[in-house]
Amino acid sequence: MTDTANGGEIRYSGLAVSPGFAHGPLRVLERGEAPVPVYSIGPEQVGHEAGRFERAIEKTKLELLRIKEGVARNLGEGDANIFEAHLLLLEDATIVAATLKQLEAKRLNIEAVYNHVIGRYVDVLGALEDPYLRERVADVRDVARRVLQNLAGEEGAFAESITEPCILVAHDLAPSDTAQLPTDKVLGFVTCIGSMTSHTAIMARSLAIPAIVGIEATLHELKALEKTVAVLDGYKGQLVVRPSESTIAESGAAETRHAHVIQELTRLRDTRATTTDGRAIVLSANLGRIEDLPDVAECGAEGVGLFRTEFLFSDRDEFPSEDEQAEMYCRAADAVKPHHVILRTLDLGGDKLLPGTHVSTETNPFLGMRAIRFCLAHPEVLRTQLRAMLRAAAHAGGHVKIMYPMVCCVQEVRQANAILAEERARLEAGGVRIPDIEVGCMIEVPSAALTAETLATEVKFFSIGSNDLIQYTIAIDRGNEELAHLYDPTHPGILRLIEHVINAAHQAGIWVGLCGEMAGEFSIVPLLVGMGIDELSTGPAQVPRVKRAIQAVSQVEMRALADGLLNLHSGEEIRARLDALARERCPELFD
Repeated sequence: MTDTANGGEIRYSGLAVSPGFAHGPLRVLERGEAPVPVYSIGPEQVGHEAGRFERAIEKTKLELLRIKEGVARNLGEGDANIFEAHLLLLEDATIVAATLKQLEAKRLNIEAVYNHVIGRYVDVLGALEDPYLRERVADVRDVARRVLQNLAGEEGAFAESITEPCILVAHDLAPSDTAQLPTDKVLGFVTCIGSMTSHTAIMARSLAIPAIVGIEATLHELKALEKTVAVLDGYKGQLVVRPSESTIAESGAAETRHAHVIQELTRLRDTRATTTDGRAIVLSANLGRIEDLPDVAECGAEGVGLFRTEFLFSDRDEFPSEDEQAEMYCRAADAVKPHHVILRTLDLGGDKLLPGTHVSTETNPFLGMRAIRFCLAHPEVLRTQLRAMLRAAAHAGGHVKIMYPMVCCVQEVRQANAILAEERARLEAGGVRIPDIEVGCMIEVPSAALTAETLATEVKFFSIGSNDLIQYTIAIDRGNEELAHLYDPTHPGILRLIEHVINAAHQAGIWVGLCGEMAGEFSIVPLLVGMGIDELSTGPAQVPRVKRAIQAVSQVEMRALADGLLNLHSGEEIRARLDALARERCPELFD
């Protein structure tokens, strides 16, 4: 928070998740979670409590179906599928069975038992590394809140109480709440927690409501500013309370400038990410949902550089069939032709991986049975997935590539490749004609980066997973708020590992890409270009800005820049020089 001398303005910063500006009074939503009652029941009451649970599930189902239908009608099936996942969570057989079993064993009221089961489920999901799966915590809580409300006989339609235009402020907004916001009244919203990839953020963008999450203020602090006029900047992630006339004028001018920048970036859609001296970088998109495939062409990306297949495995009681997987992979390949799609094999890990799939409890799931380790330990899962991917490759020709996540040694790659070869032979024996396929591995841990020369003899490409490589190298959980200032992609150790991987790949005659948040930081991209990166894969929203940054520099110039920066010992100094270069070449991207 910053107090200014400009008429008593108060400025708060947060994470901008939905662009746009809003100007209006604050409306603070206080909706504390009511304590869940806990009391003992007799054996004769177990049936009664189970019946209450069944009725609450059914009522919640009807509510979610109504929300889903409304979203489908107003926004389309893609956004409505968020609530299909909610419905699957609601009736998840593992959760329901665990609740009824605990009800019988503990002889406590159903609210207490269900809340306990959900709490354990949330703990497991929160420990998973994959950000898309961690985001499901909010979805589980949303569903559970509705069930508990219905058990208590409460009504939760808070949106009906919003009758005047406002900027809504809340500790958090559930996806189902966001979907029902009256867009003619809610000019924008601010929450104290949240992330870019949450379903709440996705809904805000779909509804075109400017939004900031993770704001640096408590709800109690903001409650004191109820009804005070504010300006919300959904580009910079700023909330200015009691804005001066000059601030209001500046925000209006900024909105006009942003509209112009977006228009200019849109014109880059059909151009390539090529430097001024002719070096072309393949600029791809990361995707985690089949519904997001249209975004690839819309943002001007060249295919999909990271297709997270986990969405097919979550929110269900059993593994998807080979046919179901093959259909999805074929859809992805068809949607991005003539470009490629890189299918990543299953990247899950931790304690309870999926409903219906349990592995022994691990002390540290971040360093445990996950990704390629899990797949090699459960070869039937890997075989089914690889067969589906090979069938997609047969369907789409050379437009499908496969890569293995979280590789730490060459033996893992050899084992996975051996399984791939066996499944390929079986399919071909059955008459399926499969073209040559590029198979790669992700470089996400230091051991893989340091032995890149050996790994390069077994694959056709590398994809550097910057998020994991950074946190495993400097031993920091990027979700730890207390250590966030140390999570630095420009740390000299990180940059030297990346340079080593690039050099090892090129010496072996294979190409190397980089995905993760680092690939979307347009000020860092010129350094990666100078280091010799061949491909970048980032979120669709970041693609136009990354393309603009690449088109503003020359390969030769950036190679010289990289030579100088890689000799520095301070990540802060490296970052400062890169920011200065980006401000010089692409000043509009900072506005």
